[in-house]
Amino acid sequence: MVDIREIARLAGVSTATVSKVLNNYTEVSDATKERILKIVEEVGYIPNSSARALSSKRTWLIGIVYSEHLNIGLEHNYFSGVLEAFKREIESLGYDVVFISGGDIGYLKRCQVRNVDGVFVVTADMMDTDLTALFDSEIKCVTTDVPYNSIPLVYSDNHHGSMLAIDHLVQLGHRRIAHIAGPPSTLAGSERLSGYLEGLKMAGIPYDPNLVIEAPEYDSQSGYECMQQLLDLPNPPTAVFAMCDLTALGAYRAISERGLKVGEDVSVIGFDDIELAKHTHPTLTTVKQDRKSIGKTLAQILHRRINNKRVEVKTLIPTKLIVRSSTSRVKDK
Repeated sequence: MVDIREIARLAGVSTATVSKVLNNYTEVSDATKERILKIVEEVGYIPNSSARALSSKRTWLIGIVYSEHLNIGLEHNYFSGVLEAFKREIESLGYDVVFISGGDIGYLKRCQVRNVDGVFVVTADMMDTDLTALFDSEIKCVTTDVPYNSIPLVYSDNHHGSMLAIDHLVQLGHRRIAHIAGPPSTLAGSERLSGYLEGLKMAGIPYDPNLVIEAPEYDSQSGYECMQQLLDLPNPPTAVFAMCDLTALGAYRAISERGLKVGEDVSVIGFDDIELAKHTHPTLTTVKQDRKSIGKTLAQILHRRINNKRVEVKTLIPTKLIVRSSTSRVKDK
């Protein structure tokens, strides 16, 4: 069986250099790294993970945690995209990932049992004491959902993205602009609401509390129910900015059930730019989140934290407006 010494002999380098390449250290030149990795591939060498863990005093395992209180799973359109980008980047840095369930012993204990080097908390409910215990522990964590003390946070510019959405509707002549808001306990919910309010203020449009309805979940059913309430108003909105694309698609259904047309009678804007947004009828105008950049940045920051390097506590990823067919100029009455 080929071992690290044979790889070193074939590459004409020391075993220490081979070890550095296999463990993703950066002080090896690109040419040497490429030569070693080519030999590794040609001979089919597989590193001994137990030996690597002993020599580096690491397990090379990264935990993935979802807050089970939020009922958001792997199928979620936004978070699954972030997770996929994170997984690809962290694996390229030499780590494996394992999904952590709190179960009966809690997230922290489970992470300690698995002896993970770090944790990506994908969604966080700060009422979940198991999660705060994990954040307060010595385990290196990153997240993309809720600010907590000095835990590094990578997230979209929700506030500015929401302002872009409102400005777009204002430019189309809309004044009765509603907002289906997310739960205020979430970072996205509170920041998108603040962006909506500032967008109205910048346009000189008075705030009408009747036009803001808080949805309990980031899903289509919430959008459907909230849109029904908005359409029941004596003076319903001509446009609605939904907290996410799934909520916007629920609003589509409520609008069509009233015999109205999305994009003609009522303009609709979502937030996320999930894959389905460009395949709906009409196609959905939305604020795009850069899921790949968020996931990749989270992986890089967690890697730096594990190596005790300085990182930013907050990293903001830009958003941009994608204009499609669900918005148009306000109808004259």
